[in-house]
Amino acid sequence: MRLWGRWWIGLVIVTAIVHAGSLAERYPSYRYVLTKLDINTSYIDNPQFNTFVEQNEAKYRRYYTQSLKRGSKLIPTFTELLLGNGLSHLFVYLSMTESGFQPYATSRSQAAGLWQFMSATARHYHLVVNQTVDQRYDPVASTQAAMRYINALYKTFGKWYLVMMAYNCGEGKLSRTIARAGTNDFATLMDDRRRLLPDQTRRYLKKIILLALMGEHIVESKKPEDKQIKKKIIDGKTFVNVVAGTRIIDLVDILGMSLPDFLADNPQITSSRIPADAFLVQIAIPTEKLKQFRSHYQPPTLRKIYQDKGYSRLVAHLVAEGETLNSIAHQHHVTPIELIITNELPKATLTPGQLLMIPETEALFQRKRLERIFHEK
Repeated sequence: MRLWGRWWIGLVIVTAIVHAGSLAERYPSYRYVLTKLDINTSYIDNPQFNTFVEQNEAKYRRYYTQSLKRGSKLIPTFTELLLGNGLSHLFVYLSMTESGFQPYATSRSQAAGLWQFMSATARHYHLVVNQTVDQRYDPVASTQAAMRYINALYKTFGKWYLVMMAYNCGEGKLSRTIARAGTNDFATLMDDRRRLLPDQTRRYLKKIILLALMGEHIVESKKPEDKQIKKKIIDGKTFVNVVAGTRIIDLVDILGMSLPDFLADNPQITSSRIPADAFLVQIAIPTEKLKQFRSHYQPPTLRKIYQDKGYSRLVAHLVAEGETLNSIAHQHHVTPIELIITNELPKATLTPGQLLMIPETEALFQRKRLERIFHEK
């Protein structure tokens, strides 16, 4: 069983790979990698792929090592989330390819974050992107959005390698390419001579496969030096929930951290407090400070919200098609986090027909009652 602990390979220099012999001999986990991605295992002998590996192996070995230096604390969380949602841990290599695990990574096309989301796509998959918060830089929220996107692509295309192709070149481009080719066969779409897919997409798939082969090789390695490397890796971060409106300076004081250190661990934080429309946000804290956080961080309770805002009544709201927590909160003059706490919502997404209870002040309730009476007359 391939547990997420296998990923604790950390700051490894992949010297175990010897350039003698075929790719199948050098990367004995190739059957596992290719099968998991729905690729025929014969692709390991594809001449074009072999040429790509020979030309780029040393460069991507350095890239792999540098990515792991940045991502060693993120990888276990990514992998646990992926496996918990029925996805292969190999999709971590997609994030590695996209961003090299650089939290602030941005592209020339303005894609951003560890999974390189465009702002419109990020919002479509329930990330908050505005002037005060950008959840594309939130490692947990962006991974959850990436999983929703990956699953949506799989429902459309039905093969994992097609998911990765669409992730890079877009659903429309891939659909048109498949129609033009008359097949969705991997080797046909990847053929460098036919150039059915953009050069960038073909290279992108080859890079993911090569990085996955490297990673799985080290994970399976029995060499003493590799075992020692894996033993030395320590998980230093834990993710915890904080609610909208929480001041960053209060979190820093609770944790006894410096502000620069806190922000270095949480690149998604771009303002002095968690914005009202961010709902629940997960932040990274040092694992040794978890007890301290739980002892001193007090999220607002329903009673405190009622006291602070003067709420005295609850009114019912039936969620309609297309409505969100933001739109409902705006309509009723409350905040999204107040709806979450009042209704004990486990997540920020709603479904049509769902019943919400909305807190209201007595003054607002009476004003709406008078408006209804006037309208009926």
